[in-house]
Amino acid sequence: MHYCIGDVHGCYDEMIALIDKIKRKDQDARFYFVGDFVDRGPKVWETIEWVMNNVTLDGEFQSVQGNHEQMVMQWYIEYCEWMSKKIRLGSPPTPNYDFMDRAKERGMLDPLKLKPIMDFFVSLPFHIEVTVPGRGDTTVTYDIVHAWYNYDEPEDSAQQYFDNLWRREVNGNFDSDHVIIHGHTPTLTMMYVNKPYSSPGMIVYRRNSINIDGGCVFTAKIDDLPGHLCGICLETLEEFYSPTLEERLSFKDRVAYIRKYRTGPNPYREELLKRLPEK
Repeated sequence: MHYCIGDVHGCYDEMIALIDKIKRKDQDARFYFVGDFVDRGPKVWETIEWVMNNVTLDGEFQSVQGNHEQMVMQWYIEYCEWMSKKIRLGSPPTPNYDFMDRAKERGMLDPLKLKPIMDFFVSLPFHIEVTVPGRGDTTVTYDIVHAWYNYDEPEDSAQQYFDNLWRREVNGNFDSDHVIIHGHTPTLTMMYVNKPYSSPGMIVYRRNSINIDGGCVFTAKIDDLPGHLCGICLETLEEFYSPTLEERLSFKDRVAYIRKYRTGPNPYREELLKRLPEK
């Protein structure tokens, strides 16, 4: 079956644990990441190395490009231009986050050493479409992107690419029967907290869209909200977390969280389940 995993951001240990958890249940699992492997997290370089060794365009592990990969590639262009100058004035250009620091720690600031990473990032598609069996003779199509999919734009338009990487949409997909799987906006941010049918730090469903960015990299609780690396099975909507809510919160905090945020069935998830085969 097919599984999607949310924004990793250098949370290498959680990523490996989540993959292992899913594989123990489904040895033939195929995995799709929504990008953002770099920046912020504790093991960015280990994550990069694993991804470059395992992610391909059509294999067991696939991924779309995230906006953080794009930011790193833009920095690399500016950095190469600065390094090529005979006389370098001032400090080198720096990326928005900590990629340069992590590269320096690894002795990788030579543009030639960084080039294979950039070539890999640029090879990642902006969008992957996956179709699974639906109920009866129907099918359900998922559009896997980092941020959002715009059904009013051509697949290769500049606006589509921008939306794929950057758009923050938390209200749902009202333009297509396809289901958008995305990350980009952590579900423990105020765009979700205290909104109906939101479980901060966990998978959030809206009309024909699923946000799987649980904000795992924010390991310290934000206003007592837990962050997770999230995974979901496209055939069943079974959810997987690393770490789990039980591992992230004490019993007391977990009970308080469930009482506040998990008050009943999510109607958007229930609607999607009706389109999938019965278990």
